[in-house]
Amino acid sequence: MRTSDLLLAAVRGDSEHVTIAQILDALDARAFGLATLIFAIPSVIPMPPGVPTVVGIALLIVSIQMVAGREELWLPKFLSKRGFSRAALVSGFAKIKPQLEFVERVARPRLLFLTGRAGTVMIGVIILLMAIVLILPLPPGGNFPPALACAVLGMGLVERDGVIVLLGLVVTAAASVAAYFLVALLIGALPGITNWFASLFGVH
Repeated sequence: MRTSDLLLAAVRGDSEHVTIAQILDALDARAFGLATLIFAIPSVIPMPPGVPTVVGIALLIVSIQMVAGREELWLPKFLSKRGFSRAALVSGFAKIKPQLEFVERVARPRLLFLTGRAGTVMIGVIILLMAIVLILPLPPGGNFPPALACAVLGMGLVERDGVIVLLGLVVTAAASVAAYFLVALLIGALPGITNWFASLFGVH
């Protein structure tokens, strides 16, 4: 079964909510590339507030294990039991399925050193940095670039396609620049926001 079909099947069901543990169990796979992809997608598609922070923490834990060279993914109970709206996930995954299918059609194993042991460690370091950005309280839309970078890198690992990994590195560079400017913009706006609140409540 293709990755796009696996992901959609994993989030479908009858209950109102689905936990991270249930999704990973349904995938019947503990590959780090697949885990990266499943955790990055909710921040690529429109999801309720707070989701980027949760998936950012999940990606952080996954990436640390990638760098450490673990062969099997482990998640703490507080994270694996975390639930999401099943309807929102199904809708979001259905919307992104055509893009995943396009990647699957052109993907093939190549430049395998980029998805081998050393390559996985390198990707783990990059995902770790992007996960930290995801956890930050960025302005609306600020989580999209780092999440997209993680999704592309995850897809590259799943398909063992070094060309997709290289594309992920390009997206990572762009995401880093975007995150820098967004954080700088937020810091620059803080004095104005503080003054506005002070005048609103009559604080001098």
